Amino acid sequence: MNNPHVMPAKSMGLLIHDVARLLRRRIDQRAQAIGLTSAQWRVLSVIARAEFRNEPPPNQAALAEQMDLEPITLSRLIDRMEAAQLIERRRDPADRRAHRVYLQEAARPLVAKFREVASGCLTDAIVGVSEAEMDQVADVLTRIRANLTGKTDAVQPFADTKAVKEPTAKTPSRVASKSSVNEGVSS
Repeated sequence: MNNPHVMPAKSMGLLIHDVARLLRRRIDQRAQAIGLTSAQWRVLSVIARAEFRNEPPPNQAALAEQMDLEPITLSRLIDRMEAAQLIERRRDPADRRAHRVYLQEAARPLVAKFREVASGCLTDAIVGVSEAEMDQVADVLTRIRANLTGKTDAVQPFADTKAVKEPTAKTPSRVASKSSVNEGVSS
């Protein structure tokens, strides 16, 4: 970032993109060992995250938007996952044209295994990063996301959301708690 010809915000954007790409690639590689494709683990992760937060299951349109997929592409993926009894579509009671996507019982062991995979990948990625540094990065990225989505009223400091989770022991080098790792990776 000391290069005077590169604006700090521009290099930060590239860094965020690169870290996200590398983390997703690492997770993809390890998720293959438990039989999940990149698209499948992303679908399961979004649905499981909604459950974890006690939010309504996502509808297909919201899921497509969150995954940056065209609705028809997601629909085919959901068809295959539904045939494999991993997820289930149900009509949205508030909008008969929409369907909400729910986890099936057969998906729950996969979600648990995936959480372990994702937790391990993130823990490896943040070796040598302190708890305070991670909290600061999370706070800044949360505000940036809020600015980009226009949801600035609902911004809560990341550290506050972790306080609701189970307490974990702190160590000198950053060892992420499973709840904070699972929360962060599945977003």
